[in-house]
Amino acid sequence: MQSGSEAIALHLPAVPGSAPGSYYQVQLSGQSTSIAAAPKTIIAFPTDAFTYCLQSPALQHSLQIQLPEATIERSHNLATEGDVERAGAVYLLHDVNLIIEDLLINHLYIDPANIQCAGQSTTGASRPDMKYVVNGATFLILEYKHTNVLRNCDWTHAALVGPERTAKEIIDNIKQGDLTALKDNAAIISKQGSKYSSQCGLIVLCDYQNMIVLDFTPGANNARWNDLTDPVKYFFSNGKETTHKQLLLAALIYGLRKVGVLGANA
Repeated sequence: MQSGSEAIALHLPAVPGSAPGSYYQVQLSGQSTSIAAAPKTIIAFPTDAFTYCLQSPALQHSLQIQLPEATIERSHNLATEGDVERAGAVYLLHDVNLIIEDLLINHLYIDPANIQCAGQSTTGASRPDMKYVVNGATFLILEYKHTNVLRNCDWTHAALVGPERTAKEIIDNIKQGDLTALKDNAAIISKQGSKYSSQCGLIVLCDYQNMIVLDFTPGANNARWNDLTDPVKYFFSNGKETTHKQLLLAALIYGLRKVGVLGANA
């Protein structure tokens, strides 16, 4: 057995297909995604945003729970997006879900019947891989991707707002015929996130090697993004400084705070 803190500090195990390889280009899937509006710009989360979430006093209690150590399945081979999802359920979600359930049930006294981690649920034209729901409010959507899909430079090379370039400068420099400054896979995946943001603005992407957190509702009172004044918030992790389990757990705390289930300092 291990504590919750010890469990989330572990990196995802190296399984066949998880080693970095050739860049895998994704394609638009479905009419509803193709017509969704991609954000033109993004802005980085504050550097300590998720570290702060992991320091939640309520979470610290739940990180003391004892969890069994996961056994590695030798049959895993990350050849498809479905394989990534199956491995993610075992090595990423299980420990994180037990910790967040302990927080919600034993510290916030929420009825277990009002907590869901639902897979492949359909709401209108949207069908996210996983969505987290508490008291009827969806507070995080998790999307799995094929390995070697999430590349930081696709998002940050031309679209990231910062001291050296404003949102207006980025938008003004978008090439004629392009609808966003995001490049390659980011231009496509962001459209999918935009579609899902109609039911939840907080989207986490995972291709097993890397993770990305996107907040499509960064404005006051969770208003949707504005490319000029409130760009989509962005965070990239390769799992080294912050493990994938730590980041997902921190994102869940962030999401619970956004929907008002957990206080800003709780």
